[in-house]
Amino acid sequence: MLKHIKLFTIITGTLFLQATGARGQATTALYRTLKAKDSLLFDIAFHSCDVQRLHEVFAPDFVFYHDNGSDGPTGTQSLASFIENIQHRCTSHTPEMRREIAGNSLQVIPVNHQEAIQTGIQRLYVLMEQGGERLVEESKFTRNWKREGNDWKMVSELDYAVKTSFPDAGQPRYAPNPYVPSAEPLYDVIARQDSLFFHAYNNCDMETMTNTFSDSLEFYHDQTGLSASKKDVLESTHKNICGKVSRELVPGSLEVYPIHGYGAVEIAYHRFHNNQQPVGTPSKASKFIVLWKNTDGHWQISRVISLH
Repeated sequence: MLKHIKLFTIITGTLFLQATGARGQATTALYRTLKAKDSLLFDIAFHSCDVQRLHEVFAPDFVFYHDNGSDGPTGTQSLASFIENIQHRCTSHTPEMRREIAGNSLQVIPVNHQEAIQTGIQRLYVLMEQGGERLVEESKFTRNWKREGNDWKMVSELDYAVKTSFPDAGQPRYAPNPYVPSAEPLYDVIARQDSLFFHAYNNCDMETMTNTFSDSLEFYHDQTGLSASKKDVLESTHKNICGKVSRELVPGSLEVYPIHGYGAVEIAYHRFHNNQQPVGTPSKASKFIVLWKNTDGHWQISRVISLH
């Protein structure tokens, strides 16, 4: 009896491996077939413009669906309209483009012997006249394919999760020229005002801070919003800062510009150290902008923008 069980196990196991192996080979062959169709489509669209060959890719009732997110309805396009767009691109003076499949994102899922689904992530680039290229779209696509005789034809495609904004793609971030203080002594004046104010800040000298803040103070904070009350800013500083937080100006970051007839604007980076945290806790530098008003030689802070 045991021999019969072992023999049955070996036979069924062999049949299973043969069956799954056959399916794997069929899927691999289908993957290559549909990948070749994908390559043919974009070679026609961006290079050869041989639109007569598109019948090798599309079924006559092909429909293209373009997802527009939650802000708009999904767009649809017939095969005739789709081909017309390709023809227009080929005959107009539009920039050359390149399309690629992202990494190993291309997949093929057989539904049955007559249907299959192909998915992937694609990126579209515009080739620049001066050399290089610029990424203009990243989207995911899902296609439905059907077998027609011994061939496969695409019956529908849905493009969705489209990303078209790439502010840094291929473009180095703008780097301004090094700041050079003007010849007038304004830089030194504001540097001293900054030092005096934050010495008071670090030592809870509320009188100096009160005298330095303008009565019309507006304090803009990117996380907590606008405070237009000098009294509230001072109370918050006394409650949350005194004895708990110290500030340091990042060396070499200070910039000062004159504001004619008013005073000056200070732009710099600083760090805050919370003594409630373990010693050595890193502090990220943050940017700030301070508008200083000069009234007969008396400098006061009228506006603050604190960015983190």
